[in-house]
Amino acid sequence: MENADDPAFDLGFWTALVTELAPARMLELACGTGRVTLPLARLGVVDEIVALDMSEPFLERLRSRAGLLPITVLRGDMRAPAVEGPFDLVAIPFNSLAYLTTRDDRLACLRAAAGLLAPEGRLAFDLIMPRYDFLAEALGGSPPTHVDADHPSPDHGVSRFVRSYTDTYDEATQTLRSTNRYEIVYEDGRVEHRITDLDWHIYFPEELTLLLEAAGLTVTERYGDYAREPWTTESRRYLWLAGAR
Repeated sequence: MENADDPAFDLGFWTALVTELAPARMLELACGTGRVTLPLARLGVVDEIVALDMSEPFLERLRSRAGLLPITVLRGDMRAPAVEGPFDLVAIPFNSLAYLTTRDDRLACLRAAAGLLAPEGRLAFDLIMPRYDFLAEALGGSPPTHVDADHPSPDHGVSRFVRSYTDTYDEATQTLRSTNRYEIVYEDGRVEHRITDLDWHIYFPEELTLLLEAAGLTVTERYGDYAREPWTTESRRYLWLAGAR
């Protein structure tokens, strides 16, 4: 529902990457409902995509839509994925590495990914760069509330989906806590309200490089947006690739 207004916003990047690398086997960690998995499987490039996530409801939705596509759906933990390698590509799309909020968890995930790579395989991930203006807001005593989603989601019978958020930031742990408020208006007239908290880690460039090195990985390509423009300190995203050392 949250991405119903633009579900393919990052798909061009992943499509180009898979087409270029032509992996025989691919592992997607934190695959969710298969928003990225399904279009990549339909390309006909990958012989098998192993899609792993901890959420059984997400995985049930993926299974219901996978049909005969070459997708193996597994419930598991990205910190210790119970899968057999090697994989030519391990992908962690859409900021999912940020939801590992301890250093041990981040290292465990990256070491696991490194250990599952084929000799010429690549780990590819998508992370949000620090936004210093947002972090400054989140450090204030009364952080503002922002609306960042307001659209219908017809696939779920929703005529209007609204999400607003308020952020607070812990400088010591580099943890951003987003308090998200949802108003979901269904086509049958029902209105649902939810409040959830989401903690995510803010990665700074040198920290991220050192973390990858500690996990036995070496960065091979750095992109700063979904059009694969070169990464700079002014970029809004890390779209980096790394190989095992």
